[in-house]
Amino acid sequence: MSLNTVSAGDLLSRTLPESTIPRVPNAEMIAKPMHASIITWTMPEIIGDGLMVYWLIVDSRDDGTLTSHASASEEPRPLPIMLRELEQLLGQYREKTWICVPKRNCNIARRFADSGYAVTRGLNQINRAAREIERLVCDAKLSLTQRARQRQRLQEAPARRGGARSLEAVRPRVLAWHPEYWSTSYGHPKRVVIGVDASSDPAGVGSIAMVAAGGDVVVFAGEFTGHVGALELRAVILALEYLQGSQAASAVIHTDSEDAYCVIEELITSGRVIDGYRGIEEALSLEFLAAWNACSAKVSIIRHRGHTGLLYNEVADELAWMARVAAKHPGESAEPELVERIKLLQIQLQERNQFAQQPWSGQ
Repeated sequence: MSLNTVSAGDLLSRTLPESTIPRVPNAEMIAKPMHASIITWTMPEIIGDGLMVYWLIVDSRDDGTLTSHASASEEPRPLPIMLRELEQLLGQYREKTWICVPKRNCNIARRFADSGYAVTRGLNQINRAAREIERLVCDAKLSLTQRARQRQRLQEAPARRGGARSLEAVRPRVLAWHPEYWSTSYGHPKRVVIGVDASSDPAGVGSIAMVAAGGDVVVFAGEFTGHVGALELRAVILALEYLQGSQAASAVIHTDSEDAYCVIEELITSGRVIDGYRGIEEALSLEFLAAWNACSAKVSIIRHRGHTGLLYNEVADELAWMARVAAKHPGESAEPELVERIKLLQIQLQERNQFAQQPWSGQ
């Protein structure tokens, strides 16, 4: 049985579109005099922000000139606005520009390619603009957060002086129930391979999933309004807690989160806890350190690109996505389908109980 034959209800069905946009640039792209990159994001953690979509376009010329353009829209799908702005900024350099977009932004990449630009998916560090854009986005998020806190202080000031209390913006509740699924037989392997992943959306729902060799699965979903890197780190903590109950002497945990991995690397190598680093709060970093120190197994944590065919990470990605979607549907209809799909995946994993380098073609 192949892993792309999961058959259950249609409520949680997922079809990943085939992308024709390359991940690896060719020599002609690299040689172009103009390199550009774009990142989009939302900030649901800011009360009153609604569902604003922000984006930043950065371009870098071969003479060393770097420019950036930040914008935002209340439109839930502002791609046409982005395209117009891209045309204004780079249209006259279309033939001379190579654009990098994050690997999950397939639709944006496709529209840019259809407009005549050379485009790749993934923030390739060969692209001069891609080297700088993540730092610039972190600066932009920090500025937005500081401004939001200032607005909140101004709103709360009359209440502190005894005046009229300001009304707090309330986000509509989208969570219907809290999916939670544990299936941990452990078995008695001396070495365990684990894949972890997380999923979140601007509506305020997040999920984490852990999949171990042999089919052990843990999945959670609930309300979440923070940086997705925090969810990814929490998924790694979940894997460490799982290992504490096993008899494994060694383990490998695979994550595709650069943010979580960078925080883990800083914590393990230097022991420094930096509040807010990579969008992750101090309390969660301390929680990771506690789980790491409590784990008796020799653990390696490996970061790799997402959606590259690593079996357990692809299954964890699928489970996290299903749990997040299921949380927004009534439990009486979504829970049976979620459980059925998890069990089918477990059976297929048990049939293919080999270590992590297995091809994945799931949907």
